Amino acid sequence: MPNPGSRVPASSFLPSCSRGCSIGSAIAIMFSLLESYHVYRVRSAHDEQAFARLYDAYVEAIYRFVYVKLSSKEQAEDVTAEVFLRLWQALQRGQEVRHVRGLLYKIARNLIIDTYRKRGATPDLTSVTFSGDDSSSDSETLSDRGTGSRSIEAKADLGLLLDQIGQLKDDYQDVLTLRLMDDLSFQDIAEILGKEVGAVRVLHHRALKALLRRQQGQDSPSSHD
Repeated sequence: MPNPGSRVPASSFLPSCSRGCSIGSAIAIMFSLLESYHVYRVRSAHDEQAFARLYDAYVEAIYRFVYVKLSSKEQAEDVTAEVFLRLWQALQRGQEVRHVRGLLYKIARNLIIDTYRKRGATPDLTSVTFSGDDSSSDSETLSDRGTGSRSIEAKADLGLLLDQIGQLKDDYQDVLTLRLMDDLSFQDIAEILGKEVGAVRVLHHRALKALLRRQQGQDSPSSHD
């Protein structure tokens, strides 16, 4: 038992893991376990409080993702609400959900497509095409957080950044929103977008270039990146 007058390190309350495990990794493990418990409670006991925890954890990120695509506050709110309704329904049906975040983004993307169809136009959310100056080699080494990312974050506030991202093509919007706004790993983004991790890294690199050009005034809103 520790001395009452001594300070117990926070790490002593975290789950144990292999040697060299960081505090961040341990916290991620705890979050994953807690999320799995909430999913279990919703599926087995229709626990609304457990679902509210899931909602609180992801609602801002999902709304932001949807808003960038639709550019309408009202539609983004409606779609976000529908996303979580469908998650609730999926859990009530007993659907196995291993990654809540990934499922939420997939539902959101499908609903965005539906919304565009109602508008009379369908966005291209799956194909990856490159043109213009985006001709760098796919084989070049791409870092997770390069100079371009830091430059973007330093010179634009959130509102302006969202507006600029919203002017890019759909694939670029997706990867930048998930990476810069929601801080997802390339592995998570690849799962959400249904792409290979390497392809997502290349897409992210080229999307950053397109965004930087727009910030520097080299592209007009109507140009195709």
